[in-house]
Amino acid sequence: MGGLFNPDNTFFRGMSKLWDMLFVSILWAICCIPGYFLITLVTSTLSDPLQLFIYMAIDAVCMVPIGPAMTAIYYVCMKVIRRDRGYVFREYVHAFKLNFKVGATVGAILGALITLLSFNLQYSYAAVTASQDTMGRILLVVTLAICFVLLGTVMFLFPVLSRFTMGAKQLFKSSLYMAFRHILHTLAVLVVVVLTVVVMYVVLPAVFFMPAVCALLCSFPIEHVFKRYMPKPEKTVQADGTFITEGDVVGEGEDGERKDLWYLE
Repeated sequence: MGGLFNPDNTFFRGMSKLWDMLFVSILWAICCIPGYFLITLVTSTLSDPLQLFIYMAIDAVCMVPIGPAMTAIYYVCMKVIRRDRGYVFREYVHAFKLNFKVGATVGAILGALITLLSFNLQYSYAAVTASQDTMGRILLVVTLAICFVLLGTVMFLFPVLSRFTMGAKQLFKSSLYMAFRHILHTLAVLVVVVLTVVVMYVVLPAVFFMPAVCALLCSFPIEHVFKRYMPKPEKTVQADGTFITEGDVVGEGEDGERKDLWYLE
């Protein structure tokens, strides 16, 4: 009977994981509230260039908190939920603040690009259906190709930011390379994301749980790719001749904590 109420048994650990996933999904949903305005603007009809530029500016602002939020939820799902390190709220805030500058910049760029591509799709599709315009067809094909490349890049964009330190330009380049160098992994992530969006669209309350499920499932193919690019922990020899790995070396921080290479497990 003692094992039944043991907080370390399978049941309580599973319930703890479910609560963590619910909590981090709620944190993510709160940060992504501006995204609902972005969706409204992107799906509306754009009639002239001035309206396009206004919508691009608004959507860029709406995406500012979403970039860091996407980075933070992946970080928490990997470190707290998969690797049992730390606490959801503390790690989420830490990742959000740490990656805010680059995440906000990338989010703003994506917001403007999504709006521009939406306008191009509307314009080219209308031109093709109305008059079978050749230039409209070319623009439609080019826009769809750019959407495909951007979509693949976004699948890796925020997970890469959560793991590596780099500027916005290098982040886009690295994510693009990984996405199409490992296209099967990218397609697997894309399937998970699409199914998640469908579930949240059909069952609206799922927005308070499915984001963490999506990030957790996506982490498996993504981490498989990351391990090919992560530096191996260095081994050093102590005075007594024994080997220790980088994770055993005391860090330079004020707290003197040892480096925790949880992402290499």
